Amino acid sequence: MINVEEKRNLLKDYIPMVDFISEVAGNNCEVVLRDFHEGKSSIVYISNGEISGRKVGETITGYALSKIMKGDYREKDFVSNYIIINESNQKVLRASTYYIKKGGEPIGLLCVNYDLSDLLAYRDFYDREILYGFEENIDLQREYFDESMDKILDGMIKNVFIYWDRAIPVNKIELEGNPIRQLYKLGVFNYKGAVTRVAALLDISTQTVYRYIKEIEREEK
Repeated sequence: MINVEEKRNLLKDYIPMVDFISEVAGNNCEVVLRDFHEGKSSIVYISNGEISGRKVGETITGYALSKIMKGDYREKDFVSNYIIINESNQKVLRASTYYIKKGGEPIGLLCVNYDLSDLLAYRDFYDREILYGFEENIDLQREYFDESMDKILDGMIKNVFIYWDRAIPVNKIELEGNPIRQLYKLGVFNYKGAVTRVAALLDISTQTVYRYIKEIEREEK
């Protein structure tokens, strides 16, 4: 069994790969090389770290680490193109993780996080300016016929997230445009499985979603 220092020496071979991916993908792409040891992961090398505010040496564990290790490393070599929201600045990132393994076990992670902020801002501009006069307010409570409850829920949830103003953070539950608050008003959380779906899309824990719901309920009382 190799120790942390031995793993880091092996991971140094991947540093040129970090620089290569960063050079090809451009300034909107953060590339992170992490070690992995006994349920902990530290940043060994990073390019474009200003996107997330992360720095070399930062360590994560638990839920934060599970968000990066999305797939089963024993069956997969990588997991690609999932969405995460950076907690510190609410940037929406399209993330992919390559599992660096030795003897079938992970010794490190190569993470590629593409910042979608500019694209989302353009989408919002398009909706606001180019479609001005052609489309009234989005009807979040449109009727659904001949559809299963699962499809109805998915449609309502995704519709809220598509038109969510990213300037309003998820944790600002008191703000009117907060996505959790919007979903609550639509009655989405009255249905089984809704909390789990919303937590997955926001990349937060179900406990966090329940806490936000409780805050809204206390406010309304």
